Amino acid sequence: MITLGHKDGSIEKMSLARITQVVKGYKTHTIIGGEFAIVKDVDDIAFKTLLGSCVAIIFYDKVQQIKGMNHFLLPSTSNSNEDMKYGLYSVEAMLNEMYKMGCRKENMAAKISGGADIVNVTLSSKSIGHRNVEFAMDFCASEKFRIISNHTRGTDGRVILVANRFETFIKTVDNNSTTSQVMADEKKLQQELSIRKPAISEYSNNTDLFGLNNKQEQEMEIELF
Repeated sequence: MITLGHKDGSIEKMSLARITQVVKGYKTHTIIGGEFAIVKDVDDIAFKTLLGSCVAIIFYDKVQQIKGMNHFLLPSTSNSNEDMKYGLYSVEAMLNEMYKMGCRKENMAAKISGGADIVNVTLSSKSIGHRNVEFAMDFCASEKFRIISNHTRGTDGRVILVANRFETFIKTVDNNSTTSQVMADEKKLQQELSIRKPAISEYSNNTDLFGLNNKQEQEMEIELF
């Protein structure tokens, strides 16, 4: 069973039978902008998402062997609406669901990815990507979550795949068609700070990837995806 948080703030329990995509041998659920997902390793489900200026915070409880990943578009809002596209609401809602499943903060670690400057989209004096990464880092620090690694900023989009035991792969988006697609989404965000679902697709271009060494919680390793 996968726990899904939707953009409108609703929470759904999704059957594993609905997962049909396979990446690197794992049945894979794709998380779109404004969503989060949580699953146990025993269910053998990986999570995948495409990030431009958006950021994903990924948590893993090593005792319960439960992972959660969100995909937020903006750091926060003064609006009282419960909307998963905002980092503050998204991460708090995801953590609440993980705690209900038995996760404990002292057993959890975090990874952060995304926050690229695809186009010149700004909120005040900082780009959206900058502010999203800043929020993610500050949140983890204030809540005392240990950050194992981060793959953030730059000017390229990236695809993330998170599998069992917190194994993580990242592929930078460097072909023209995909870059154009990500830039189109970023321009929508520039025009209205309420982006709709971004397009998600597979890429077969040259890659820049890394995965976590399962025996050591330190630097990422290069691995093909």
